[in-house]
Amino acid sequence: MTTLAPFAQPALVKKHDRSDALQRARRLQPTGERPAWLGAPNIAAPSKAELGWLDGVSTPAVFDGLARPWWQQVLPAFATAFAIWRQRARMRQDLTQIDARTLRDAGISPGSAAFEASRGFWEAPTSLRDYPDDKTPA
Repeated sequence: MTTLAPFAQPALVKKHDRSDALQRARRLQPTGERPAWLGAPNIAAPSKAELGWLDGVSTPAVFDGLARPWWQQVLPAFATAFAIWRQRARMRQDLTQIDARTLRDAGISPGSAAFEASRGFWEAPTSLRDYPDDKTPA
């Protein structure tokens, strides 16, 4: 006489047994094949007739240097910024050497000259003239 258990018990799996996890991981590994549910790829390269509208269109000068490496594109901008900063620092240093009488003769108040000389090299200069009609853009 065989007795049937009322409930079938699953096989006990030890906590250190990772065989189930390994099998699941093997199923999830990419095979390099396109899944069937995605269907066949329907991507075609554009024909020359479709790209014909680009013939005769000149490329803007903005795109001229894009074939160069990034550091060759960035280096001239840094060199220009560095030259401007050196010029500003030199200008502000020279401004501190001018006496108050010469500044007044030029239409510049000594206070605004001192303020301009105390600014950092990275800050754009402002007009030093006191007269509204005589202000020139910096």
